[in-house]
Amino acid sequence: MKKTFILIIVLMAVNIMMADDFYDMNTINTIELTFEESNWDAILDNYYEADQGERLLATAVINGVQYDSVGVRYKGNSSYKDYQVKNPLNIKLDYVIEDQDIDGYGTIKLANGYMDPSYVRETLAYEIARQYMPAGKSNYANVYINGSLIGIYTSSQDVDKKFMREHLSDTNDVRFKGEIVGNGMPSEETIWGYEGSNPDDYTYLYEIESDEGWEDLIEFLDVLNNDTDNIEDYLNVDNHLWMLAFDNLTVNLDAPINFAHNYYLIKDDTNRFNPVIWDLNMAFGGFSQVLSGGWNGNLSASGKQQLDPMLNADDSTYPILNKILTNDTYKKMYIAHIRTMIEDIFESGWFETRAYELQDLIYDDYNADQNKFYTTSQLSDGITSIISEGWGPQAQTIVGLTYLMNTRCSWLQQQSEFSGTVPTIENNTIVGNEIFANSTASFNVEAYDVDQLWLYYRSSSYDKYSQVEMFDDGSHNDGQANDGIYGAEIEVGYSDLEYYFWGENSSQGSFLPSKSAFQPYVAEVRTETGNIVINEINYNSSDEFDSGDWLELYNPGQEEINISGWIFKDEDDDHSFEIPENTILAADSYLVLTKDSESFTALFPEVTNYVGDFDFGLAGGGELLRLYDGNETLIDSVLYEDEGDWSTLPDGQGNTLELIDANSDNYLAENWQASMGNGTPGSANSSGVTPNSDESVQAVTMELSNYPNPFNPQTTISYNITENGKVKLTVFNAKGQVVKTLVNASQNSGKHTVVWDGHDNRGKKVSSGLYFYRLENAGNSKINKMIMMK
Repeated sequence: MKKTFILIIVLMAVNIMMADDFYDMNTINTIELTFEESNWDAILDNYYEADQGERLLATAVINGVQYDSVGVRYKGNSSYKDYQVKNPLNIKLDYVIEDQDIDGYGTIKLANGYMDPSYVRETLAYEIARQYMPAGKSNYANVYINGSLIGIYTSSQDVDKKFMREHLSDTNDVRFKGEIVGNGMPSEETIWGYEGSNPDDYTYLYEIESDEGWEDLIEFLDVLNNDTDNIEDYLNVDNHLWMLAFDNLTVNLDAPINFAHNYYLIKDDTNRFNPVIWDLNMAFGGFSQVLSGGWNGNLSASGKQQLDPMLNADDSTYPILNKILTNDTYKKMYIAHIRTMIEDIFESGWFETRAYELQDLIYDDYNADQNKFYTTSQLSDGITSIISEGWGPQAQTIVGLTYLMNTRCSWLQQQSEFSGTVPTIENNTIVGNEIFANSTASFNVEAYDVDQLWLYYRSSSYDKYSQVEMFDDGSHNDGQANDGIYGAEIEVGYSDLEYYFWGENSSQGSFLPSKSAFQPYVAEVRTETGNIVINEINYNSSDEFDSGDWLELYNPGQEEINISGWIFKDEDDDHSFEIPENTILAADSYLVLTKDSESFTALFPEVTNYVGDFDFGLAGGGELLRLYDGNETLIDSVLYEDEGDWSTLPDGQGNTLELIDANSDNYLAENWQASMGNGTPGSANSSGVTPNSDESVQAVTMELSNYPNPFNPQTTISYNITENGKVKLTVFNAKGQVVKTLVNASQNSGKHTVVWDGHDNRGKKVSSGLYFYRLENAGNSKINKMIMMK
């Protein structure tokens, strides 16, 4: 059976980019579009002018792979011009062909480098943002149309359902895009204002991108404006503060801190809205107008360097800022986030080094671009110098990235909002070094210059954080009073904990770790469970001997185990059977769980050690079976199949699947066999059937392996597929839950590789332990296991 792995407390890391992904930052993709129409540019101009969402069909070849019937349109506001050769593009791969995508991405959005001599503004801004909040991926692509090179573009991930699954929500689907439409004037709009209960009063500021959600949005805006004390139940405040801090620090004024567009609002599984930044091509001072109080003209370079860190915080037409930053604690958290980004990104020197690395990557392709807006020699000037754009009253100053940020970071830290002593929080420990399930856990942390200190914690990445105050009074398992060691106790269940600390005084605050809720500490909650194994499965009886679906549990240990209240499930969480009260499984004993006890006892009248009936069937094509104890801790699981390395005799031919050795890993097909006869429910397994030519096991030539294994921090998965077509490669945890979808695309037959760096679909680093990866292609599947080491 499978072994239990002990996890350690780890600091979670952010998934900046997965190798072999379409948005790998070290890759410049090649996109070749072919239109049947020779006047494609005029048609796209007309579609843009009509603004009805119409697209022109094209064939796309992306990195050598053809995609038929894709839909193309021009996009952008200021960056689009009808006389330009190089206009921004939106390519919808699944416009006609459902589920057509590349690495799971169905829409490709390409920007043309407008107002960015450095050509790294957008990619660099997204890379920074991803370190602190949910944000899209971004890299570069060379675009050809009808055989001619149009130029190099920045390519940024769409905020769609895939993005939601990766970062925010597996079940919720409420998504809005902040966008001024119709005749709205940006200087006259209230950003996140409450306009009453009629959705029609909001459609000029929000585009709904889900099937429903207007009531959710209006309720959120009502609470924000009229019941702000309860805003944490409706808004992920920490995530919101990161966005505000990023936009202000990087002088990203083409954003909702200044302008009512270029963001998304997405509801997560805690039913709270999360703002998501979007369209960062004007970050680092690329947009010059400050709109508060009406049109205020263009900011100079020094005006951008000295942009007020509390811009619009006192302006009632900006509830997005005003209702949050007037709260003293939220304001300190906001300043702490700005301070963290200054230290991590700018004062460290990383920012400038990374900017030049990206320029080195694109230099040759940029030089070959005959439609670029700036010369190749202006690339480095775009980082260090001021470049003027336009003339007269519309003239704008494009300030170099380091020219802006080096001075800005120094200037900000001299402002009153940053004055005062910053609390020191360090050396966090768990009392006793371990946390056990269903117990009280004690946390200590060393802190100075704090008036209040809080522990934030949650038992799942999908939950909202709870908080408890910590004390240095000698009464909270914190040592001596006033010794600088603070303590707090919390009740824990059976799930691992994510946690962080926040402390503040009258002027400043501080997080530990500095990335707070987005990158918390993780502590394992240890459990001690019985040694019960799923030992035999009857999932498809023969017509001649139909005993109904059943499975057998076995206790190979030396002590009896009370399994009353334990839960058996298949892969559908709604399919659940609770084992009755007073069910004791003795040492070296068996218990059968039946779907139809009447049919079962009719054919096995001598078997009395059974319970039932569960009201769902076991799939004839294979599925995941799971056994949980009464505390919802996974005890055992099996993902059986009816093909490949699994015997097919149990699939309707009268045999059962039986485990060869109860101490083996029952997740692997090689450790199972077909029973002799109709199985041995309630007793020891048979000696099994020796495979021969009569057993209809199809040869499957798919290959699947990974190296290294065990691994840390990443492993390369190699696989060979026999047919062209859809390929899916998925990583599961020991509970059978999907952790990461690595491949979900059409591929050619042959050998392929993909790197998994141990992050899940939300960009969170997974804990050490046992994982399974399954390859599916042409109706066949293969599964292997791997171990993520600490």
